[in-house]
Amino acid sequence: MMQQVEKFNKKFNRMKKVLLVLTLFLFFVSAANAQELSPGLQAKNDGNDAFRNKDYVTAISNWEKYLNSGEEGVADDVNTQSLYSSSFKYAADNFLRLKEYQSALSYFEKYLEKGGDEAKKDGEIAYKMAFCANKLDKNDVALSEYQRSIDLGYREDMSMLYIASIYKDAGREDKMIETLELAMEKYPNSKNRSKMASMLTVPMLKEAAVPFNEANELAKSAATGDPTQYLENMGKAVEKFNAAIPLFKNVLEVDPGNEQAMTYLKNCEDNILAFNTYKENLQKK
Repeated sequence: MMQQVEKFNKKFNRMKKVLLVLTLFLFFVSAANAQELSPGLQAKNDGNDAFRNKDYVTAISNWEKYLNSGEEGVADDVNTQSLYSSSFKYAADNFLRLKEYQSALSYFEKYLEKGGDEAKKDGEIAYKMAFCANKLDKNDVALSEYQRSIDLGYREDMSMLYIASIYKDAGREDKMIETLELAMEKYPNSKNRSKMASMLTVPMLKEAAVPFNEANELAKSAATGDPTQYLENMGKAVEKFNAAIPLFKNVLEVDPGNEQAMTYLKNCEDNILAFNTYKENLQKK
């Protein structure tokens, strides 16, 4: 019995030695293979690792080395090519979140070059490019990309609001008004309608203020004159108040809750009513 146990132990020990040698052999073979990766394939692997870690800029750099390496199979590696082009968009989004607008815009532009029709038809990309350009005061690029966003059906109302804002900052009040009026007509249920109305009513109130202020000056002069001068100056003031009324009503059509327009409109109507009442009382005497 003891002899059988000894034989078994000897066989078992020999098997362990064989398995150990085999394991070491496979390890060294694997290590040798890993070390023998070509620069192109190593770059591909490094790109994959960077992509998994969401380091898209590094992924792009490594994949470019791989795609330009002449490595066998590169031309048919559709998956890497797709990830490579998409990484420009992901990198741009990261820069946008960090408010690094110039880098974001650059990577969005590269994505347009690399991403084919899918990138060119993506309205969100156009909108984000416009936003970055706007932040960088690149107004021509911003206007072009916001218009492309509109054409592609992405956030049309907000894009028009930003276009109007660019025109406003550039002193192009006529273009601002034209853009806002068109936006409010095309998107009556827009969540941004109140912002559009608020921006549009500023020049409208400015226009209405001209005859309104002239009327108030005439009314002040009338109050310090004799009855004849009062009638003359208040008559002129009423003409100006009447000219201001439709302009304030226009403001209220755009922004029904505009308190400034409501206050000034009431002031016009009260002054006209007071003057007409004064004239009626004179006639009764």
